[in-house]
Amino acid sequence: MWEAIREELQSVDQQIGDSLARLIGTLPALLVAILVVAVFVLIARLARRLLAGVSRVSRLDPMLRGLFDQLLTAAIVVFGVAVGLGVLGIDARTIIASFGVAGLIVGFALKDLLENFISGILILWRRPFRVLDHIQVGASEGIVEEITFRTTSLRTPDGVLVLVPNAQILTQAVRNYTYLGARRTEIVLSLPPEVDPEKARAALEETARGVPGVRQEPPPETLLLGLASEGYDLHLRYWTAPDQETVQRVESAVRRAAFATLARLREPAKSAAHADGSTDAGQ
Repeated sequence: MWEAIREELQSVDQQIGDSLARLIGTLPALLVAILVVAVFVLIARLARRLLAGVSRVSRLDPMLRGLFDQLLTAAIVVFGVAVGLGVLGIDARTIIASFGVAGLIVGFALKDLLENFISGILILWRRPFRVLDHIQVGASEGIVEEITFRTTSLRTPDGVLVLVPNAQILTQAVRNYTYLGARRTEIVLSLPPEVDPEKARAALEETARGVPGVRQEPPPETLLLGLASEGYDLHLRYWTAPDQETVQRVESAVRRAAFATLARLREPAKSAAHADGSTDAGQ
């Protein structure tokens, strides 16, 4: 009995000794692998600093710079880990293949998330709009607050934050009201037939030019549309700065000034029509 116990203890001692020997044998390689990974992490940091300097000189968009920063860091660190595994004698291709199969399964499960992620990269690369631009995507309209890899945040005129999936932005028409640096507004004004259209047109254009915020170039213009027996419609068009606050403020001022101008035009027309009616009645 004691002999069997002694043999078992000797076997355990031998196994522990062999394990320690293997550990000591692989310790230099392990230290080298750790050193290799640390060097690649340092290279990634230096690359990020270099990218930051280049982006400042080239005035690269901050959101696009963040994308390049993350992708570059991840690529360098992953490559360093692969080299470190090679130092330890581990075939990195086997691990990559295992991750590839797992990634394929996860990809099917997270299809929408990956689609939005890729769409976010394309948006940051193509830059159809930027932060603080006023855009409209489908039924969503507002100021761009933030562009992430998954969603684009819009602040609506009534202060509501709307998160639009990036995939939706790439598959729908996007209206960018800020891109050209100016925005045209059109106001429809109805006038009675007694008011001379040419006088009304000239008066409205002069009124619009005098409203603060209305751009002089291109100048305001008025089009005669919608002619009928009960009157006609004048379409007053003018240009302003593209931001939504300015557009609404100037439109309100133009409407007030235009209504006052039309009121002055209607009075002589009413008096003339009344005088003509009295003359006809006297005859």
